[in-house]
Amino acid sequence: MSEQMSRRNFLKSSAAAAALAAAPKMRGPWVINRRRQNTVVLRIQAFAHEAIQAVLPPFQESTGLTVQLDTGPSSGVEHLTEATTAYAAGDSPWDVVSDSDEGAPVEARAGWLEPLDGVIPQETWDDFPQGMRDAFPVWYGYDGAMYRVPHEFAVGYYFYRKDLIGEAPKTWEEVIEKGLEVTDSANNVWATADGLTKGALMFVYLAYLTSQTGGDIFAMDDGLANAARLLYEMINTYKIMPQDVINMNYDQQNELYMDDKVMFMRQWPFFQSVAEGNAAWYSPDKVAIALPPAGPMGGGSWWGGWGFTIPKLAPNMDGAKALIAYLTSNEVAPQLAAGQSWFVMPRTSILNAMAGTGNPIVDAMGMYADAGVIRPRPFHPRAAEAQIAVEDAISLYITKQATLQEALQTGKDLLAALE
Repeated sequence: MSEQMSRRNFLKSSAAAAALAAAPKMRGPWVINRRRQNTVVLRIQAFAHEAIQAVLPPFQESTGLTVQLDTGPSSGVEHLTEATTAYAAGDSPWDVVSDSDEGAPVEARAGWLEPLDGVIPQETWDDFPQGMRDAFPVWYGYDGAMYRVPHEFAVGYYFYRKDLIGEAPKTWEEVIEKGLEVTDSANNVWATADGLTKGALMFVYLAYLTSQTGGDIFAMDDGLANAARLLYEMINTYKIMPQDVINMNYDQQNELYMDDKVMFMRQWPFFQSVAEGNAAWYSPDKVAIALPPAGPMGGGSWWGGWGFTIPKLAPNMDGAKALIAYLTSNEVAPQLAAGQSWFVMPRTSILNAMAGTGNPIVDAMGMYADAGVIRPRPFHPRAAEAQIAVEDAISLYITKQATLQEALQTGKDLLAALE
């Protein structure tokens, strides 16, 4: 985990140390000098704003800072494009950024991110389970330093309408069988749907299916071929998915589900809070969670996640360090998790705080872990470009512009060009 520091040494080395005496009631390494810039800009997805705002008053009152929220995209590739455009131009409009798996590794290697060693205390890192920490050097660090701290543990959960179909399909075969029973295309009712717009979302779903085949998506192997074939058949052969899923984003997918037009779907955990927020529609049986349907190698759903970074060019560096330490602290992380399911992670502090509360995402996380269906996110050193290569190739097959073998070969050629 790069350098380990004692709390005392951390405080000596951080910009927060000088302000400890001025704000003795504020506990933690996020206390900063009130005389510095009084605004910190945090860029994060819109659906997380309410939960963030709920935890900010103690921080703002004790530091004299005002936190301004800026809306970031939900697509990791879109985020990477926008962030790198700013950073490469020698500018950052933000002080703290919710950063994606696609973005942070590239940005760290380019020297655009501030190291977090000495910013995030060891007690925060120790709050994460070993399984997550094992992935930190690849997805959150670079060359021995940490550049991103997770605020999300994203597993694609399998939501279904228990009130309408009783049980979710348990296998790929049952997905087709049940799908044919419940689909009513004349009335825009579908067995399943997903957001498959190119630019990251189609890759997400293909990687989800490939985790159920034992394949290597970046090898364009037989496992990916099986996944692509199932997607093609659901859209084109059996027609249990709407044709326009290839142009659908997550908001449109969620709206279709909450409009009673979809019976089961894979979606990220943030949907739980979205559904609960639709109070006139919501009931627990409408958003039940089952284990993912088993493919050739059983059930599977990969995990990844967004995390906080500090741009090297942050206009308020001291404020950024104070805010990122505060938001990820063992005291505040459980408050965020209670406010938005997107922030639920298997951190000790969060699980202890939410134990016995009946939180659906906490329960689902345990169910998925116990069943052994959580898979690591497929890694490629040029993740964003590699994901686009996969999408460009497989979409040719899904849209009937190429055979599956032609699409796989196209993908291999595109990926080879990245080496």
